[in-house]
Amino acid sequence: MPSNERYLIDSDVLITSKNLYYRPNFCEAFWSWIIAGHAAGRLFSIDKVKQELLNGDKDDPLYEWVQNDTLKDFFLGSAASAAKWKDLASWAVRGDYMQAAKDKFLNANSADAWLIAVAAAEGDCIIVTNEISAPNSLKNIKLPDAAAALNVKTVSLFALLQGSAHKTFEYKQ
Repeated sequence: MPSNERYLIDSDVLITSKNLYYRPNFCEAFWSWIIAGHAAGRLFSIDKVKQELLNGDKDDPLYEWVQNDTLKDFFLGSAASAAKWKDLASWAVRGDYMQAAKDKFLNANSADAWLIAVAAAEGDCIIVTNEISAPNSLKNIKLPDAAAALNVKTVSLFALLQGSAHKTFEYKQ
């Protein structure tokens, strides 16, 4: 993994990890890996992801996790990437997607389009997502397909883990 690349983690990656694979009360090491990756300057997310997680149940472990002091600069601001969001919106509107798909993707409170805009504006970010490309889909705009429109790379959580975590989830550079 090149040392100049940073990774932006999608909310679904965090939610799915918490619900299925790496429950905080069972696999604390995964969450420590994220914090260690952030401390190394490699793992981040954005403010829109934080807001999505804060909109959840106050008893949800992620609600507390996103407010951890060690993550205070983990969530990058998205406002400065508005020009890239506009470019992405133009791409989506020109596409053959159903109107409901465009509306969902371009909802200003939804993180996906903002993740792509931030990654494009920053220039050195790869998005960590569970979504799989589906370029022929009309009902959904998939994050990897939209990211490709702005030349932003995506990677699955498992691919990222293979390159940046030891078997014990210790962060490796």
